[in-house]
Amino acid sequence: MAEIEGLVRALRKGRVAAKTDAAWALHNLARPQRDNGANRIAIAEAGGIPPLVDLLRDGRVEAKEEAARALGTLAHNDDANKVAIAEAGAIPQFVEVLSGWSQQIWAHERLANAKEEAARALRNLARNNDANKVAIAEAGGVRPLVDLLRNGWQGRSRRYPMEVLHFLARNNDANTVAIAEAGGVPPLVDLLRDGSNGTDTKWQAADTLHRLAANNDANAVAIALAVGSLKVLVELARRGRVTVNERRIVRNAGVPAKRKAALVVAALLRACVPVEVRSRADVRDVIRGVVGPYL
Repeated sequence: MAEIEGLVRALRKGRVAAKTDAAWALHNLARPQRDNGANRIAIAEAGGIPPLVDLLRDGRVEAKEEAARALGTLAHNDDANKVAIAEAGAIPQFVEVLSGWSQQIWAHERLANAKEEAARALRNLARNNDANKVAIAEAGGVRPLVDLLRNGWQGRSRRYPMEVLHFLARNNDANTVAIAEAGGVPPLVDLLRDGSNGTDTKWQAADTLHRLAANNDANAVAIALAVGSLKVLVELARRGRVTVNERRIVRNAGVPAKRKAALVVAALLRACVPVEVRSRADVRDVIRGVVGPYL
């Protein structure tokens, strides 16, 4: 306990380098590999969370990295710390790190590390905490998470952004709309279809897409369009389903999704017909006959 109290004092009153070192040391004490939860509780009780949030807000990029790392570790499987970290104002600061950009070449590597740690922390805060899921979205966190999922950053893994989006989409209709509107569907489909990704990544991408489509016909259509297969569009129009790599992503889509998919299929069929014969009644009747049962 004395060690933890000394590190918290350093966070409050030390020089910048000492604060950065103290943040790393607190992370090391709290990480699950060596802590059964007692140190995470002790750090919070010693008042360690507010100065870590201050360091996240005011520190240089390397300090932000260590503060984000420590806060993410403190939030790991600790419901009280999740609440305390959010109440200390950390969530907007994590989003700020995710959105950050530096024109200084030397800072790119540290900024990439800080973004990764910020995404990991948001993942831990969003897991099994409905209030934090709302707060992350309200702080503008969805779009930078989707950007990281789509583009990555300095070769970093897209695992943490995907996991945050996965938790944000759980039982939160507003977030499922926001994720799709931010362009989250295509990169999730790419992760699912990429043969280089492991089973866990594909499962999480599939489950996130499934949650986006649940009771949301617009997202169901967006998923089918992102897959970009006539077969998938026909499956959605006919059965209200979307299957990718033998994984059922959309189940029981509503009539609006089926109708929209059928209209897309009709447009694709029409585009395959030479312009000079499109107006012929027999051609129109064929297209109408194919699509009509789905409308």
